[in-house]
Amino acid sequence: MEREPTVMLAMENYWREGVQALSINEVCRRTNLSKPSLYREFGGEDGLLDAALECYGKVVIAPMIAGLDSERSFAETLESMIDTLTAPRDAPQGCLLVKMRGSPESLGTLAKARVDAMVHSLQEAYEALFLRARSLGEARNDVTPRLAARYLDTQVTTVLRQLGSGEEPDQVKAEARLSFAALLPGAASIS
Repeated sequence: MEREPTVMLAMENYWREGVQALSINEVCRRTNLSKPSLYREFGGEDGLLDAALECYGKVVIAPMIAGLDSERSFAETLESMIDTLTAPRDAPQGCLLVKMRGSPESLGTLAKARVDAMVHSLQEAYEALFLRARSLGEARNDVTPRLAARYLDTQVTTVLRQLGSGEEPDQVKAEARLSFAALLPGAASIS
C-alpha cells in the first residue's frame, strides 16, 4: 500500500462529499484498499480521518496561515482572504475542516483531537493578525483579540459552508466583505 496517495485520495473524497456521506467500505473501494489493510495501516477509520486531516492541514491550512503573516495592511489581508476563499478552484468547494467540525458525531478520538488542534492554530493566527493590525491602528480598539479571532473563524467557516452548499461565490464574497469590515476602524458598534 502506498500511504501518501491513499491519504490524499481519502482526503479529497472526504472533502468533496463529507464524512457522513462515505462509509468505510466506500472509502476502501475508492482508495483501492482492503479493510484489513486500512486497519493495519491506520488502525481504523479514525486513523484514516486523522491522516486525511493532517494532509489537509499541510496542503490547505498551513499555506492559509502563512498568508496571514504578511506586510499587507489588515484590510488588504482580509480582502486577500476573501478572494482566496471564494476563488474558483480545481479542489472541491468548501472545506474539509469545516465539514468535520460540523460532524463531530462522525469522528473518533484522533480526528476530533486533530480538528481541535487545527481550529486552535487558526484562531491563534487570527488573533496574531488582529493584534498586529490593532497595534498599527488598522483594527478596532474596542474588540478583544480573542473575540476578533473567534469572529474571523466564524466568518471564514460561514463563507466555506456557503460555498460548500453551492451558493453563488459573488454573493458570498459580498457578504464576507460586509462581515469582515466589522473589525476595521470606524465600524459602528451596537451596544
